[in-house]
Parts: sequence; structure tokens; C-alpha cells
Amino acid sequence: MNLLATYEAFLIKNASQITSIESSLRSLTYFLPGRFQDAEFASQALYAALHLMGLHHNSILRKAVLENKQQVMESEFNKYLLSWSTHTLHKRVSWLLSVLQYTQVLIEMAVTKQWGKRAQWRCIALVESLKAVLRLVILHGTGGRMNLSPYHLQRHVDPATLSSLPNSGQTAQRTQKKQSPVPLSSMDVTDYLMSKVLTPDKLRKPQDRVVPLQAWAKVGEVLSILRPLVYVLAILRFGRRAWSPWVLSLVVEVLSLALAKKHLLPLEKDEMAKRHHAVGYNLLRGAFYANITRPRLERLCASLEKRTLLSIPGSVLRDYLPLWESIYFYTSSS
Repeated sequence: MNLLATYEAFLIKNASQITSIESSLRSLTYFLPGRFQDAEFASQALYAALHLMGLHHNSILRKAVLENKQQVMESEFNKYLLSWSTHTLHKRVSWLLSVLQYTQVLIEMAVTKQWGKRAQWRCIALVESLKAVLRLVILHGTGGRMNLSPYHLQRHVDPATLSSLPNSGQTAQRTQKKQSPVPLSSMDVTDYLMSKVLTPDKLRKPQDRVVPLQAWAKVGEVLSILRPLVYVLAILRFGRRAWSPWVLSLVVEVLSLALAKKHLLPLEKDEMAKRHHAVGYNLLRGAFYANITRPRLERLCASLEKRTLLSIPGSVLRDYLPLWESIYFYTSSS
């Protein structure tokens, strides 16, 4: 217990530096594949460890701020998630989904390395089935509301303010109540004043920032949840290089977007924007990638590697080409 308390105190005191180190190491993981033997596995192990550690650090930093009665400027996204955090099942399901998303590539690599391709696809089907069930639990538990990603609170605590937590704020002589420090820069003043302006969205209850889906919109949400599992099951039935799984997955994805509600609140717009961007992963998936995208990327890499300044990004891109084809979760967008 003393060791854990010492670690938490060290984290709070050096939060800014640790946040910078976390960010730098995450960037490093994108350049490791192809650098040495088993570099891909080492890269994903580091990636998963950093994100899981980041989740733990978020809880420590948030707890430190709240215990010192400092005001946390919560984002609309965090306010929404916090409104459901009192539901134990929702909290545990969300945590498990976050852990799975950060470790799924590592799990797939480990299973493939240990037991081969057949076990790889059984593992993928199991993980996608579990994620689909968990997302359906969230859909039901939130009263039919859209799933938002990620499933954990975002870090909105300024690390620079944590090293002096016991002395932060100003104490009024008469009331002995802590007051937030006055913003110094013009940008700080603008952000501070804007945070005090009441808008229709701010007047909504946290849970009402995402409204329950109706009729066909709920069908579209269920299709969005089941799309990755449908794709994996189709691969197990027809094979990964067959066009049927790719076409079926794309049809389900487009249909889910077409059935989505049209009048969206800000958080819903952000989520739908992510889902529209995720459609692009179809270019790096299945038969389309093997027959169309990869040959063109191979030619692009060959062209880049002939140019001095562009040879390094060309080499990095080439190292990823086989991974996008052999490791499902790299391009699953799930």
C-alpha cells in the first residue's frame, strides 16, 4: 500500500512530464514494426501497456483533483459518461470494452504466434462476439441510446496544475473558501467566459445529451454493432480473400449509416463523424485490400524509397502492408 501511495504521489507531482512521456512512447509504437525481430509484437505490447496505464493514470489524476475540491471543466462527452457511471453494470461493461479495444491486436498476435491461423480466427470471432454483446448491453442499459466511443472518460485535467495541488487556488481571508485562479492570458479569459455562457445544450441534463433512438434508427444502431461480427463470420464461411465477406460488411455498414437518425445533437454528430471516417477502413480490408489497395501501395512505396527525403516514410509504410493483411484488428475499426 505504501508503494502504491508513493507511486500516486510521484504521478501527481510529475503529471506533466509523465503525460509527455506517454505521448512520445505512443508515437514511437507506430515506427517499431519491421525494425527488429518480433518488433510488431513488442510495438503492440507497448501500445496496450501505455493505454492501460493511461486509463489508470486518468483515474488517479481525476481523484486527486476532486479530493482537493478543484473544479474540473468537464467536456460534454465526460458529463454524459459520468451520468451513467452510477450504474455499476454500465461502468464495468464500458471498462471491459476499453480494455478489449486497447489489447485486441496484441491478443490476436499472441494467439496466432502460439497456436496458428485457425486459432487466430476463432479468437477474433470470440472477441468480436464479446464486444457485440457488451455494446448491446450498453444500448439496452442506456435506454436505446447511441453507443459513443471511446467508452472511458477523457483526460481533461491540466497536468501543469497538479504538482501544486495543496496550494492551488486562492483563499479568501474572510470566507476561507478556495477560489479558482484568475485566467491570465486573453485566450484563458475567453475560454473562461465562454464556459460560463448558457446554451441550450448546457441546459440539458447529462443523459439527455444523447437521446433514445426510435424505430429504424435503433435498427441502424444494432446493425452498426453487429457489422464486425457479421464480417468475421462471413470470412469463416467464405474465406478471407473472397469478395462476399467484404461486400456483405460494406452493405451492412452503409445500411446502418443510412438508417441513423437525421437530427443529431453535438455528441451524436461527433460519433457519426467517426463512423463515416471508419468507412475508409474498407480500403484496407479483405479482398479489396489484397486485390486493389495493396498493389497500388506497393508501387507507391517503391517510388518513395527511390527519393532521399521520402525513403523513411516509404519504408515505414511498406512494413505495415503485410500487417494490414495478416492482422485483422489493425483495420477492423471496431
